[in-house]
Amino acid sequence: MPKKAAAEKTRKCSMEATGFYSDASRDGMLYAVLVRSPAATGKVKSVTIPSLPEGYYLFTADDIPGIKKATINGQQWKILGYDDVSYSGEPVGILCGPDENKVLELLEDVSVNFDIVSLESALEKAMKRQRGPVVKLSKKDDSDISSFVNEINDLPSLDTVIDNRRIEQNKEETVASRDIRTGVFATKPPSVAEKKVFGNKHDFITEETWNLKLVPPLWKETCGSFCWKDGKYLHISAPTRWTMHLMKTVSEALNIPVENIIVHKTKTSGVFSKGLWRTSVLAAQVALASYITAKPVKLILTQAEQDSYMAPGVKTKVTYKTAVNKDGIINGISANIDIDVGCFNPFAQEITDRMSIIACNYYKPHNVHIVATAHTSKNPPTSICIRGIDSPVFFAIENHIQKIVEQINMLPDELRLKNLNLRKNDFPFLFENENSMQTFSRAIQISDFNRKYSSFNMDALDRIQENSNPFFALPLRGIGIASAFNVSDYYATSCFPSEDKVELTLQQNDHLTIHAINPSQGIQEIWKKTAADILEIKKDFVTIDSDFEVDDLPVQPEDTCNTISSLNELIKKGCQDIQKKRFNLPLPISVKKSSSATAKKSFDRETFSGTPFGTTSYATAVVEVELDTYTYNERIKGIWLVIDCGELFDKVAALRAIRLEIQQELEMLVEEKSIPCENINIEFIQSKNKSGQLGELVRNTLPAAFSSALSLALATQLTKLPCTEKQLFELIKQRETRSEEKTDEKEQSTEKNEEEKK
Repeated sequence: MPKKAAAEKTRKCSMEATGFYSDASRDGMLYAVLVRSPAATGKVKSVTIPSLPEGYYLFTADDIPGIKKATINGQQWKILGYDDVSYSGEPVGILCGPDENKVLELLEDVSVNFDIVSLESALEKAMKRQRGPVVKLSKKDDSDISSFVNEINDLPSLDTVIDNRRIEQNKEETVASRDIRTGVFATKPPSVAEKKVFGNKHDFITEETWNLKLVPPLWKETCGSFCWKDGKYLHISAPTRWTMHLMKTVSEALNIPVENIIVHKTKTSGVFSKGLWRTSVLAAQVALASYITAKPVKLILTQAEQDSYMAPGVKTKVTYKTAVNKDGIINGISANIDIDVGCFNPFAQEITDRMSIIACNYYKPHNVHIVATAHTSKNPPTSICIRGIDSPVFFAIENHIQKIVEQINMLPDELRLKNLNLRKNDFPFLFENENSMQTFSRAIQISDFNRKYSSFNMDALDRIQENSNPFFALPLRGIGIASAFNVSDYYATSCFPSEDKVELTLQQNDHLTIHAINPSQGIQEIWKKTAADILEIKKDFVTIDSDFEVDDLPVQPEDTCNTISSLNELIKKGCQDIQKKRFNLPLPISVKKSSSATAKKSFDRETFSGTPFGTTSYATAVVEVELDTYTYNERIKGIWLVIDCGELFDKVAALRAIRLEIQQELEMLVEEKSIPCENINIEFIQSKNKSGQLGELVRNTLPAAFSSALSLALATQLTKLPCTEKQLFELIKQRETRSEEKTDEKEQSTEKNEEEKK
């Protein structure tokens, strides 16, 4: 093989993210904006502009030289819209030029023309019926005006001329579902089971709908891409977390080899991944402009575009209905998880399954019926948010448990303890939950939760009974608690079946190279410390190599790789093998390790039962709040977080990571506002269990604890986050109105009884 060809084949792609794409620049760079459809339905006939100055360009789907659709998880989506429009704002073209302001001016002149054949036909018929010449309108000739109005009125109604077939294509459609039943729900028809479970007049029946929206902080860099050509190579700078998919999408769209595409991964948001497959499509749009013009092209979405078209996760509403007896035993849970995936989401089934599995958290009641349904809508397409996929359900179940606590007048730890292991043997999902109560009990203790809760609850009850006016009261106080878990490995996946693997090489100078996707800084330190301890070398001698040959690039998103539990175990085993060989074999020594398929077989996708997770981490969060009744400003007086994440290798790094996540979460609890908190207490429960994931433990617990605390302070239920000051004001007014109505009813009843006695 010629040396040049061999070099091209062995060219490596770096999987390490550096810098920000929006900071990049090159001579002759063009600024780009997307041309979006103004309508939600219809067939695009053309995208035109009256005139383009020299050096300015407009490209549409017709200009794509290769495949016009991206393939994601076996499904396809248009790179640039053509034919039938799927949603309002769908990109149907890309406009670029050297002057950013001029490009924005030209965008106003772009016309998106729709083909409405039936309307044109109706107008032609109306014109043929017009026997006389063209009507000339004048102030003097009222009869002509009347005639013209009559002609307009004779036209067919819009209902008859609009192409309804195109509207029907955007109808709501169920694209994924999961139905899980245990106990009486598994043996009886739904109506009979519902009556049996929720028909006992002695039980407490609680029903509520909960909503948690994923809202990244506005100060984060919006999505976009920067592309340029260098000889036969096309360079793409983008905040991608799915490198191989981006390369394949661009390769197929431009009809160029994958080897000729060089991706420069830039840093992504520390809160949520930016779009995954949508980032690939956006990069392909920019790459098209750069490839055809042979110039550098940069596109940065506006904040409005980011919020409207690249929002993380999916819209989720979770409705719980529970039956609880007087002893606090949950006899039944009915959960309805409504998932709006927009007009397209290639991971709908994965999202639906994941939410179904954790719908009961770690509680195991006697009778369970979980119905999760993902459906389309006229909203923009969505993606899977690997970080945060579970949090809306944890938010719902923990708030609902707290509502039950208030209804049956029981302390939160009592209720939870009674409902941990009611059906341990025949519950469809097997995962340990004993460690959960350790974090819960410790959080109760260090926060003095029970005393504060009892005091604040009595104060809230007094306000409800007396219907006191909060406007002239002291700050309202509340405290809330929530518990949840996070997993390192997800065995029930249907989208990303792959094995974790790592390669270790010990050089002659005692330097060790770990070849794997670069994880977070905290996990890097854990890997280095683990390897250094086993091989008895300095930690500084351990480096992580994240460069891969094109053929070896991971096919799945990077967020699904490198979980601390599985990778750290593989690194341990690899280092132990090297340690055994290093004094018997010449250096360098290389060892490859991969995860076992046995663990993943512990979950049966046919019956949808078994062990869905690998190593599990647990956390309990307590939040104490005050609410100013004059300004409706929230103040968090304290946060207590207790975590059991198995063996802890670097406590300092773990504390740093958790504190950062708490600060990020405080940005997202109230709309357009950050709530400060100086009193943050974090405690780890030491364990010899396998190391688990720290990420998402804050996200899965803090919002529910905050809303529970705020609900107690308000003496009414807060059912969705992020909240607003207006929302809190309305909740208090609604509570006052209900109290007044009950008082009036009581007075009327008393008067009626007195009259009857007379």
